[in-house]
Amino acid sequence: MTDLTPIIYTDTAHTCEKFLWPRSEPCHHGKRFRLSAASGQRLAPRKPTISIPPVAKGLELITPAQLRNIESQPDFSPRPKGYKQYPIRMDEECLRYSSQTKLDFIVGVVRGLGMVGFFLFLFVAIVGNILVFFVSYAEQGRDFKEFFFMSIKIFSIALPVCLLMWGGGNLIYRIFLNFSTGYQPGPMWELNRRTDMVIVFANSAKKSTAWKVAYELPFYEFDCYIQSSPMSQGIAQYNLSLVHYSDEAHVALVGMFGVTSRLDQLAAWDMVQRYMDTSQPLPDIPVFEMYRSLDPTTIQADKEIDRPPRYWRDMDDETFNHKIVELQDRLSEFYYG
Repeated sequence: MTDLTPIIYTDTAHTCEKFLWPRSEPCHHGKRFRLSAASGQRLAPRKPTISIPPVAKGLELITPAQLRNIESQPDFSPRPKGYKQYPIRMDEECLRYSSQTKLDFIVGVVRGLGMVGFFLFLFVAIVGNILVFFVSYAEQGRDFKEFFFMSIKIFSIALPVCLLMWGGGNLIYRIFLNFSTGYQPGPMWELNRRTDMVIVFANSAKKSTAWKVAYELPFYEFDCYIQSSPMSQGIAQYNLSLVHYSDEAHVALVGMFGVTSRLDQLAAWDMVQRYMDTSQPLPDIPVFEMYRSLDPTTIQADKEIDRPPRYWRDMDDETFNHKIVELQDRLSEFYYG
């Protein structure tokens, strides 16, 4: 039977006051490291006491409907067998992340391009022929038949190729079940709430080096940088990076929180700080609801406010969508006034 005993924090567990502790070691960052990992604007640490998570990678990370579906599985447990060795975790003990394998990424891109290309070419084929037909009907000098047969030649090649890419990708995922997860053998990094440790793993891509620890350092010794990069439309998008103040150790949070607006990234940094601070309950978002009864501070906080244990899981879609809109307004008001 699965052990559902709440975790016990270690003596080193994090509270926000630790960010005020003096730093004795000098900075050993090289120029290349500063230009990559430690670039951008440094965000000051603080104690976010209000739970205002990001939307896409916070509130919408898992919806109430998905929670109910997960819970309905016959072997469901907040702590399934072998969970400590999962390369990706987001629970009461740690945030752990691993990236996709290169092969899985390539197959995913080919499959996606095939799906998008199929519907795009189909739309162009149908709409294009309809438009040319009416133009040729209005202007007798236009030859619709010539265009029609030319389009048949082009799309009779383009559509099957796209269909092959799309269907081939789906077939690979069905036959080779490992592609359904498609992650590296080991994790890339871990933020541990129970111990306050940030673990950076050496090389998650190879089985021989997976789970090998390169750095294990306290969370309060890391600075958060927000970095921007322009999209093709010229719109700036942002991501976060945690950088150790002295060693060349960093955690690219972009994998877990994505590349989003500055507003969402500011909320993501606050959510990470709130998660690591054991004097505060877990962030109140759907993904953490099944773990709230496994975290000591959260148990006490939920008892004090009489929080329903199934607050998110029993929420209907309409109410949840309303919560999303409400959160967007609260984010703008909180960070931008």
